[in-house]
Amino acid sequence: MATLRITSDGDPHPVKAGINFVNDGVQSRSFPTHQILDQNHDFEFTYRAGSQTRDPQAVVVDSPIGITTNGVLIFGPGSKTRSLSVTAKSAPTNFTWNEVELPLDFITDACDGKPDETGQYTYRSGAFFSFGMQGNTKFEDSSSYYNDISNVFGSDKLRHDSDSGVTGGHSKIIGFAFDGYPIYGPYGFTNPNDASSPVVRMRSSYEKLSAPAQGRNYDYTQVSAGAFVEDHIYNPISSTGTLDEFNGRFCVTPDYLSGTYAYFLTFADVSLQQPEYPYIIGPSTREQRTA
Repeated sequence: MATLRITSDGDPHPVKAGINFVNDGVQSRSFPTHQILDQNHDFEFTYRAGSQTRDPQAVVVDSPIGITTNGVLIFGPGSKTRSLSVTAKSAPTNFTWNEVELPLDFITDACDGKPDETGQYTYRSGAFFSFGMQGNTKFEDSSSYYNDISNVFGSDKLRHDSDSGVTGGHSKIIGFAFDGYPIYGPYGFTNPNDASSPVVRMRSSYEKLSAPAQGRNYDYTQVSAGAFVEDHIYNPISSTGTLDEFNGRFCVTPDYLSGTYAYFLTFADVSLQQPEYPYIIGPSTREQRTA
């Protein structure tokens, strides 16, 4: 196994961030609560790309589980907050608010990002892909991995072109989980073992419970389904799901033609406007995190 080291100031620039999406890298990007401030991120972890091992580790609320290629930390959707700021509703025992589903209460931007009290900016879903990375020339031109004109699918620099029998359109890597596996955008091969198979949008295998779980204390008219992390359940025989309980799978990719375990961003719609739970990584990572 290799070791991967990533250093970052945590500032998403040149990817858009902030309530008003100020994106010049100079002006402060202030939220109603806190301002985005530079950080001193320095992570070193075991890089497992090209392999697959399994030793799950649960995602802890408000703990980083990965980092994007623009240097922003990835967190799960669960919040340590118990009482909502707008409605003043409280989370019942053993239930956790889903920040992605409650952007007004948690004051997140269109990228489902926000700074905390220290100014550390983080992402909670793959919305950053659609509203910050995709079509953002400042970001796409910041790396040869994205802007190499020989490896671009049409005008989409975040997808691979066809090469050596590989079907065009597979997503490129947009981040790394701290258990060492790559995080891809939303597109992968229909057949995980066949790089010549058609490319499709990856789908989560989690579903919302048809009725509120025991102990929820609110019905779905009072607090909408999905507002709690516990409103979702993994369905291994989902009719639409393509990914496992970690929101990933072992598959061939244009970067790893012999196969790798990898996570994928999930969206509920073809226009990639509605992130789909668990969004980036499931309630557990596939392997123990070593960062």
